[in-house]
Amino acid sequence: MDPRVPPLRSFEVSTRRLIERSTRAGANRYAGFAWEQPAPDRLAMSPALLPLAGLPVYRELNDERRWQLTLLEAVNFFSLNINGERDLMLGLEARLGGDTPAHVSQYLPYFLQEEAAHTEVFKRFCLSYGGKIFRDRHVQFPQEYLPGEETFVFFARALIFEEIADFYNRKLAADDNLWRLAREINRYHAEDEARHIAFGRLYVSTLWEELGRLWTAEDKTRIADSLRRYLHSVQRLYVNPDVYQELGMSPEVREEILRSAHWAAIAEESARKLSGWLRSIGIYI
Repeated sequence: MDPRVPPLRSFEVSTRRLIERSTRAGANRYAGFAWEQPAPDRLAMSPALLPLAGLPVYRELNDERRWQLTLLEAVNFFSLNINGERDLMLGLEARLGGDTPAHVSQYLPYFLQEEAAHTEVFKRFCLSYGGKIFRDRHVQFPQEYLPGEETFVFFARALIFEEIADFYNRKLAADDNLWRLAREINRYHAEDEARHIAFGRLYVSTLWEELGRLWTAEDKTRIADSLRRYLHSVQRLYVNPDVYQELGMSPEVREEILRSAHWAAIAEESARKLSGWLRSIGIYI
């Protein structure tokens, strides 16, 4: 970043570049995916990322059951993205025009178009290979906001959701042992989300700096605490009891997973880059 360029002006320039990158990329690259039958000798999810892998019951599964588990976990991951992107798109649509800065309003239609395309890909995978889209388990509670806080929290939560998903996307896209279609979808999503994350970081840091002048230290601590709780709630969605019910396991398995060192390590790694970046702009979660 050129230190001679004022921050807001730099944000405008960066947003225009993101628009150019989205225009070049196009939204229909998924048309070339090979929607083939699942390969029986290839998994849909990396074993290292399976929440269940930290429990003894995982070691008791035969190869067929482990294959089924990875497919269900892939369906859950893509279902999470369907549900999350639905809420994201509703929020983006509500912020077109109005008091939204012009350069942000110009970028949001590209953001929306790409999220809609992702959703179609995820739906096709879930319905074709899992026969279902797992229900949305995320619970939202109404709350009152300070001036500007609702917009900040919306984009900060969107960034958190996308950064956690991006951690999985990149790990799965790089795993050559996975089913080709699973790798391709994760790579496609990561490429688009790189632009969304870049935009999200620019906007969140800009809003935090601008609105932070109006908020007290107590306000900032409360907002940071709410973002930490949101982060943890998103991570817990990756441990879906519906997945284990499909495999005939008891509901207690989920709580065992959440107490395991294996899951704690996955959760810590998935948030490490995000937490470091938030600290760099003064948000401690």
